[in-house]
Amino acid sequence: MKFQFLGTAAAEGIPGMFCNCPTCKRTREAGGKNYRSRAQAIVNDDLLLDFGPDTYTHMCRFGLDLSRVRFLLITHAHDDHLTPSELRYRENGFAYLYGDKANDDSDYEKLHIYLSELSNSFLPPDVKNSAPLDIHTIKPFEPFTIGKYTVTALKAHHAPGYGALFYLIGDGEKTILYAHDTGFFPEETMNYLKKNRPQPDFVSLDCTGILGSCGPHHMNLADAAEMKQRLLDIGCAKDSTIWYVNHFSHNGNCTHDELVPLAEKHGFSVSYDGLALEI
Repeated sequence: MKFQFLGTAAAEGIPGMFCNCPTCKRTREAGGKNYRSRAQAIVNDDLLLDFGPDTYTHMCRFGLDLSRVRFLLITHAHDDHLTPSELRYRENGFAYLYGDKANDDSDYEKLHIYLSELSNSFLPPDVKNSAPLDIHTIKPFEPFTIGKYTVTALKAHHAPGYGALFYLIGDGEKTILYAHDTGFFPEETMNYLKKNRPQPDFVSLDCTGILGSCGPHHMNLADAAEMKQRLLDIGCAKDSTIWYVNHFSHNGNCTHDELVPLAEKHGFSVSYDGLALEI
């Protein structure tokens, strides 16, 4: 399974658009991996995680062929994770999936979008009724199959009123746990994981606060380390599991370069925009 981090920041990006805090200043000075766009990831070339405002930039920067994406999993409807107006650009006239020939609506391959019922309520009618989109509302803890993937949405501790989810994704050989945006996992999620013990090969945990405080709906590095231990304690990991932290805010007072050695002490690698992994 190929997994690629496309964007790795919280809503404001790093550096923040209008910000001159010390972290943003150090980021601009250092450049490179320290720059972060809004969080998004892709599995292989056909399963996209979230569809935020930097999707077009990710497509151009990392050479993505978004016409090959068949499945889109949405964590929640905050606008750094879902920009629904741009989904309309998959419609005939904006996009020709079959090259120089106009799309035949009778065989127009749909993009299947999966999200909670509450997040679905934030989609405008023109997106819900768009011919090339197929919207599916899903419930936590009910596995479903899309293509070669088995997906389980897990309840996140984040964004009350949005039905926030994160995802366990398997392809029959490898399994990943992509856990953003969330604070410590809710009891229902921990009970599900304890009962089913999926033992993912790859885990990416929220680390929005990094070295600072971040409230109950995100985690910082210390929280991520504790969450990692909780997963190990219930048998929801194995010796070979790869651990990453991801989804960072400039309020965490730490650039990428500064975070790498700190995260290593807890057994984490640090994501950066464009990082591609074979899991």
